[in-house]
Amino acid sequence: MDGVTVTEERRASTRRAPGRRPAARSGSGGGRLTGIDVARGVAVIGMYAAHLGPDPSRGGIGVLFSPFEGRSAALFAVLSGLSIALMSGGRHPKTGVGKTKVAWRLGTRAPLLLALGLWLTNLGTGYLVILAYYGVCFVAAIPFLRLRAKALFILAGVFAVVVPFVSYFVRAAVAPRDLLYMLPDPTFDQIRQIGDLPEVLLSLVLTGAFPALGLMTYVFAGMAIGRLDLTSRLVNRALMLGGTALAVLAYGSSWLATSVFGGMRQIYASLAPAAAQAGITPEQFYAQNSYNIHGTPPTTSLAWELVSSAHAYTPFDFVGCLGVAAAVIGGCQLAGARFGKLLRPFSDLGSVILSAYVFHFIAIYLLWGTLDQNVDPFSLGRFFSFSAVALVGAMAWKKWVGKGPLEWLLHTATRWPDYAFRGRVPAQRSSEPLMDVSAAANKVG
Repeated sequence: MDGVTVTEERRASTRRAPGRRPAARSGSGGGRLTGIDVARGVAVIGMYAAHLGPDPSRGGIGVLFSPFEGRSAALFAVLSGLSIALMSGGRHPKTGVGKTKVAWRLGTRAPLLLALGLWLTNLGTGYLVILAYYGVCFVAAIPFLRLRAKALFILAGVFAVVVPFVSYFVRAAVAPRDLLYMLPDPTFDQIRQIGDLPEVLLSLVLTGAFPALGLMTYVFAGMAIGRLDLTSRLVNRALMLGGTALAVLAYGSSWLATSVFGGMRQIYASLAPAAAQAGITPEQFYAQNSYNIHGTPPTTSLAWELVSSAHAYTPFDFVGCLGVAAAVIGGCQLAGARFGKLLRPFSDLGSVILSAYVFHFIAIYLLWGTLDQNVDPFSLGRFFSFSAVALVGAMAWKKWVGKGPLEWLLHTATRWPDYAFRGRVPAQRSSEPLMDVSAAANKVG
C-alpha cells in the first residue's frame, strides 16, 4: 500500500543566500541533507504502522494508527519527487548532458521498479504494492526535469484539483465502479499476454490502486520542494507551518463539505440499494467498505470527490496529504539540525528505504504466507517488532556495509549513462556558467 522513493542518494546543488543559516546538514561535512533521510525513516515507520499496526476500523488503540493510513504513502511519493529534484540539480536544474544523464537513469529505473513491483504483487500477500506505479511516474517526470519550484508547485496544485475530476469522468466512461468493485493490480501474467497490455497500462495510469495520473501530484510537489533551498531554516519553517495550515484547511473543508453541506447524505443515498441488499444501513455499508475507495473513488456520485479518507485521491485528500508531507519534511530538516545524533536511527533507516520496503513484504510472506491463508498480521507487537528490526538492522548495515543492498543494485544498474555520455560538453545555460555534471556538482553549499 505504501511506496518507496528514488533510492540513489544525491546532494542538492544549492547556493545559499548570505546570512541564511544552514539546516540539517550532515555532521560529517559531506553536505548530505540529513533531515530528508529522517523524513524517509519516518515514512518507513509510518508504512509499518499502516501495514502491521492495529486496524483503526476495529477501534481501541488502533484509532491511534489511523493518521498513518494513506499519509505515509503520500509522504513516500513526495519524497520520491524530492529525490528526483536533488538528482537533477536541486535549486539549479541541470541542462544539457547533465539533464540527459538523469533522464536516462530515471528511464532505466522505471522498468526495474515495474518488474520488482509486479513480483511483490505476485507473492499474494494481499498488500497493495506501489513500485510498479512509480515506474510510470519516473518516466512521466522526465519532461519536467528543467522546471523550477514555482512551475512545479503550480503543476502540483493543478493536478491536485483537476485530475480527480478528469479521473472520475474518464473512469465513469471506460471503467465504472461502485464501492465494492475494485479493479485488481496488474500482474506478470497480464504483461506476458500482448492482448492485456492496454488493460495493464490503463490500470497503472488510471484505474489501479495507486494510479500514476494522481500519484504525479505528489511527485510534482516533491520536485518543487527539492528545488527550494532546503539548507535554509526559513524555508524549512515555512514548509512545516505552511504544510500544517494546508492540511488543516483541506481536512476542515472536507468535513464541512461532507458533514455540514450534505456530501455524505448524497454518498449514503448512492449506497442505499447495495446496503439494503446486504441487510445493513448505508452508514454501516460505508464504514465496512470505505477502504475500497483506494486510489479510485466510486463513479456513482460526484459527492465522492468531497471525502478526504486515506488513499481517496480526491482534491481534499491530495491537498491534505501534501500539507502533512511538507510539514514532516520541514520539521525533520529542522529537527535534524538540532538532534542529528539522536535521530540517526531514522536517518540510517531512511537511507536504505527501498530495501526496508521490499524486505518487509518478503518477511510478511515468509512469516504468514499468502492472503488465502487468512492470517491477521495486525497487532501492536508486530508493528514494534518490524520497526525495531528495521531500525537496528539499518544502523548496523550503514555502519559496517554502507549503501543498502537494493539501493546498491539499483544504483549500479543505472550508472551506465555516466559512461555513455562521458566527455560530452554540457549545454550552457543562458546567463549562467557551464554546469559541472560530476557527482560533486550535487553537494550542498
